[in-house]
Amino acid sequence: MQNRYAGDVGDFGKIGLLRQISRIELCIGVNWYLTPNENHNADGKHIGYISDPKYNGCDDSLRDSLKSILNSKRSVLALENKYLIPRALYYHEVLLPPSRTFSRRDWHIKALEVLGDAEIVFLDPDNGLIVKSVSAGSAKSNKYIMPSEIVDYFAAGKSVIFYNHRSREQESVYLQRFNWMNEDSILKNAVITGVSFKRGTVRDYILVLQPSHASKVIESVDNMLQSPWRNHFKKLDLGV
Repeated sequence: MQNRYAGDVGDFGKIGLLRQISRIELCIGVNWYLTPNENHNADGKHIGYISDPKYNGCDDSLRDSLKSILNSKRSVLALENKYLIPRALYYHEVLLPPSRTFSRRDWHIKALEVLGDAEIVFLDPDNGLIVKSVSAGSAKSNKYIMPSEIVDYFAAGKSVIFYNHRSREQESVYLQRFNWMNEDSILKNAVITGVSFKRGTVRDYILVLQPSHASKVIESVDNMLQSPWRNHFKKLDLGV
């Protein structure tokens, strides 16, 4: 996540999803995986949803709140200060590339502490789960989640939802990057599902659910897919 993205159509989708899930009254923690702003592309400019009638009825209150952010200084703090997700906790420490002066491990440990009371954590990196072409020591690694970070949250008793940018691969090939979760000893009891938000670019949200949370979360998401959101979200077949 970058501050310049705040309020774009991606935020409308992901915050809409989290607001829906929050109705089951589990505390949601958001780790923005905040990275410094970049200016080499037009990301963050997908804001036409604000006046597009095809989004009417999805979550009009949320859309009005995001519109006010677009008309001011865009930032994750602006999103937090709107109290868009009831009872939510947030971690907004900037995630930098690895260096002698920045420890990603320390950053992650602090996130676990700050979000300690959350029952569901949402992880919002620029790109998603780290890919084979990017090493943990790469200057671009701060754009990704490490598998161990997902496992640590789950081991702490939390359900995990994370963002993943859809690649141009065939869907069946792309989805194979999540197969490791079915083989991980800590995640062996997890209920794994997902949804895609198909506006702007395709954004996938992978849900790694504690068994005690699964039925309520899945019911909440299914209800969302029967609402006006159904024109923008679809169930993701992870083959599990």
